[in-house]
Amino acid sequence: MKKILAIVLTTSFLVTGCAGTDKKEEMAMAKTMTTPAVTQAKADLDKAIAAGAHWRLIDKSTGGKAVNLSKLMKVAEEKAAAGETDEANRIAARISKASETAIAQSERYAATAPYYN
Repeated sequence: MKKILAIVLTTSFLVTGCAGTDKKEEMAMAKTMTTPAVTQAKADLDKAIAAGAHWRLIDKSTGGKAVNLSKLMKVAEEKAAAGETDEANRIAARISKASETAIAQSERYAATAPYYN
């Protein structure tokens, strides 16, 4: 009886261990899945951050709250990993456009100084 119980427990631990490994691999692969639009948005966001132009946007994916573009980028990556490519691409397009506009604004106002009467 003890031998049977030991075999059953050992087998269940082995099966559970193998199943856990597959789940970890699936999670790792899901995190690396992305779309070309998300990849481009990440590059645009990195340029905007380097230019010192890090904006905030209001988006329905964040509950209608204003969040900075880095947090919105995380949401886009999560959507892409979950397989919601349309939503991820929509958010990525907003991030790319906002990043480009932020860089242009930063360049336009780089030489300005306060004016006091």
